[in-house]
Amino acid sequence: MQPIVINNFLHSARILADACEKLRTYCIEGTELDHEQIGQYLARSLMLVTALSPEIGYDKASQIAHKADDEGTTLREAAVASGHISAEDFDRIVDPLKMVRTTT
Repeated sequence: MQPIVINNFLHSARILADACEKLRTYCIEGTELDHEQIGQYLARSLMLVTALSPEIGYDKASQIAHKADDEGTTLREAAVASGHISAEDFDRIVDPLKMVRTTT
């Protein structure tokens, strides 16, 4: 049975390799990032509110997230409108690049 198992394994590996090649060729190569759209998604990401919790507290941060979601505004607009934080403080605290960088 070993020759049959090995043959089937190699056949499956070839199919997987071909699928990976086709994915790369037809779905990945040539794609470009839409930085404007990414920025809009990032501005509307409610998960960024976690950075505000240590500064203004969980309850106020939660209110801001709910307000942004209910009104369809950005998190920054909702935070500034709430009066719990200034625009300058928001920009200083909520920096997605700082949030994803890791130290090595």
